[in-house]
Amino acid sequence: MEVDNHTEPAAVVAAKIDRYRRFFGRQMKDDRGRDVPLWPTLWDDSGRGGFPPVALAFTKDVGAQARMNRIKTIRDLSRTCWQPRWQNPHGWSPKTSEEDGWWDFTGTVPVIATHLDQLRTHAPHGPVWWRFGHSDWQPITDALTNTGTEDQYDAREDQQSLEREAQEERRRQERELRRREAGKWECPSCGGPVCPGDAQGEPVATGSPCTACHTLTDSEQPPMAQRAATALEAAETNGILARLRRT
Repeated sequence: MEVDNHTEPAAVVAAKIDRYRRFFGRQMKDDRGRDVPLWPTLWDDSGRGGFPPVALAFTKDVGAQARMNRIKTIRDLSRTCWQPRWQNPHGWSPKTSEEDGWWDFTGTVPVIATHLDQLRTHAPHGPVWWRFGHSDWQPITDALTNTGTEDQYDAREDQQSLEREAQEERRRQERELRRREAGKWECPSCGGPVCPGDAQGEPVATGSPCTACHTLTDSEQPPMAQRAATALEAAETNGILARLRRT
């Protein structure tokens, strides 16, 4: 937390943010002799990415416009400390590129600013914080939350992949429907349209009756085993051997 009473030039305040960044970049030896960051031994890692945030609280009543001008001046002078880098799957690129990507907050210092009047009116958890790089006053949790991250990029990519798969499936179904429509014929029994495949997708020979008529015809005919038994019985009753037995 830095309390600003307008007693120092804006460039001096911006230089403090740069000193924070250099301090957060310091290394120390762990118990195995490896170089590790020093700052996690002093502050808890928020898990948001980047270094611990720095809060600027402006206390002097100089008017809303003059205060905002000072905040913006400090923001512009310290941009290299808090500005994340724009990344895409091919590496770093300018944000002006049309290719989708994400902001890399590694090595950046989140800076949030407020003034005493807002703190008195809304308290620290109200919409009183303006984060450098954002465009509006926000509650502290929202102000400290990184936006445009790689996780959000991955979520967009996954969603777009699902949409592409769904679109390709719709196209496949449309092609199949056009194929069936182009190959359909008139049922010789009922006159209704018959497609190359029935409701279960099984192939149907061109010119065959529709599934309903084919099922109806099968139901009217006795099963094959019954027809064979009937034929055998008729042969035994009316055949030559049966007449010889009777004589």
